[in-house]
Amino acid sequence: MNVNGIGKKVAIVDMGSNSIRLLLGTLQKGVWHNEPKRLWTTRLGDRHRDGSLKKERMEASFEALSEIYTLAQMYGASDIYGFATSAVRESTNGKAFLTAAKSYCPMHTRILTGEEEAYYGFQGALQTYLPDGKQHALIDVGGGSTEVALGSIQGVAWSTSYLAGAVRLQSVSEEGPQAVWEATQRMWLSMPMKEPFGVVVAVGGTATTLGAIDVGMDVYDPLRIQGHMMSRETIEGLVMRLRYMSMAERRQVVGLPEGRADIIVSGGEIITSFLDFYGISAIYISDTDGMEGIQASLYEL
Repeated sequence: MNVNGIGKKVAIVDMGSNSIRLLLGTLQKGVWHNEPKRLWTTRLGDRHRDGSLKKERMEASFEALSEIYTLAQMYGASDIYGFATSAVRESTNGKAFLTAAKSYCPMHTRILTGEEEAYYGFQGALQTYLPDGKQHALIDVGGGSTEVALGSIQGVAWSTSYLAGAVRLQSVSEEGPQAVWEATQRMWLSMPMKEPFGVVVAVGGTATTLGAIDVGMDVYDPLRIQGHMMSRETIEGLVMRLRYMSMAERRQVVGLPEGRADIIVSGGEIITSFLDFYGISAIYISDTDGMEGIQASLYEL
């Protein structure tokens, strides 16, 4: 992908399993200047038992895409790039959904592989950490899948995608406080971590929501989230507190949006399982993620 020109305005659309997100940015002298991301919770990952996308979830997504197209036009975006992930990638009618989606929001579309999700997430989230020369890791807990990448300033050395997400494992989590941990401990692959190792950066709605709750953020501020550190014990404490709340009580928690109240526990349990398996004591949260990674790939020097 190659975007040229001074003042080029582009829209990036991320069609995920839990939400559809929009990133609007202007390219000035090789640097992207972005508007705050916007989000619509559409739950594409809530699919039929045969794996196909549900009509009501697609219709909610089409409605969101119509709004996104209006916003992109108002912003003056010359191009709109739409990227689909786990829900569309795994569904039997995913390609048909994307074809229909373009009638609501004309855009260049592409279905990312799990490995591409991990790669772009790493590129978007870890740029400020890489100059120290250490090896760092990324975890991205999405609605339908979890991506993990490992790399350094030389690039991504290893990445993979797991069929474990906050929406996918919601029903498993409801079985008990150890159910997600037990279901995911056996899935993690050996990660070729080398010394000197730096930090693990977490991206995605689960991570940023946990961070927003931890700092008591009533209005989401990406600058306050960026680089926020959370220990494994802090995450588990939050997850256990939320687990035993009713949905009504969760909706009163500062920093927890209504569209994530029912899946925040399962998402957090995936993170603690990951940390336990690799013996990692803390994560650093990043608001910048695969959307910025994709955006950066649009411009080549």
